[in-house]
Order: sequence, then structure tokens, then C-alpha cells
Amino acid sequence: MALAHELRHSRRINSANNPVWMDGLRILLGLFLFIKGLLFLEHTTDVFYIFSSSQDVITTGKAHFLTSLVHVVGGLMIAFGMLTRLALLCQIPILIGALLIVNPQRGVHLGNTELIMSLIVTALILFFMIKGPGRYSIDNKVLRQRQTETGGED
Repeated sequence: MALAHELRHSRRINSANNPVWMDGLRILLGLFLFIKGLLFLEHTTDVFYIFSSSQDVITTGKAHFLTSLVHVVGGLMIAFGMLTRLALLCQIPILIGALLIVNPQRGVHLGNTELIMSLIVTALILFFMIKGPGRYSIDNKVLRQRQTETGGED
């Protein structure tokens, strides 16, 4: 009985206890994805060529626009820490596609910087999916305060 009471009323460890450098790394990851999405929009013909080699022409335009949109909006959401885990979750299919479809066409070697960058970004996304948004995020400042006001934590 005491164990059940202890489990129910114990303080949960949240991402607000993460070190500040993790917040900086999350912000840099979000800004990187935002810039990558803008570069996809800027270099439309290159991205269209890469997508068209593995898909139909009709779905290529949709995939290009969707990839850019998810990177731009998701990158901003990650940088500001707003619904961070949802934004990170939306990035995973794009990065898996980059790792399995786009980068192997260029060859798997150490000179392929896009492959290395995709691996680093995928690792960071998985890291922040586990650790959470951190102290300086909208998730922590707004959403957690609403939980405490409504009695979410005892």
C-alpha cells in the first residue's frame, strides 16, 4: 500500500532538469532543419531530380513540397520547443527516406557529407525524443504551467 502511494505521489523527472547546453543543441537542430527546408525550396530542380529518380512524376512535386514544409515548420517548432516531440516525430520519415533512398545513390563513404549529416540529425532527433524539449521551451513554460494550475501534479 505504501509503495502504491509512493508511486502515485512521487515527483516526476521532467525535461526542465536538462542542462542548458541541451537547449542550445535543440535550438541549433531546429534552425538547421528550418534552413534545410528553405534550401529545398530554393533548389527545386535538384530535389525534383532526386525524387523523380525513385518515384512517379505526379507524386514527386507533392513529396518535394511536403518535405520542405515539414522541415520549415518542424524546424521552427523544434527551435522554439513547441510540441517538440510531435515535430521530431514528423521529421523521422523524411530522415529515414534520406538515409535509405537518397544518400545511398551518392555512395556510402566518408566523403559523402550528406549521409554523415543525415546520421547526426537522426541521432539528435532520437536523443531529443527521449530527453524532451528542455528548460527553455514553450512546452515547459506554457504547457507544464497549465498542468500544475489544473492540478495535474500533486
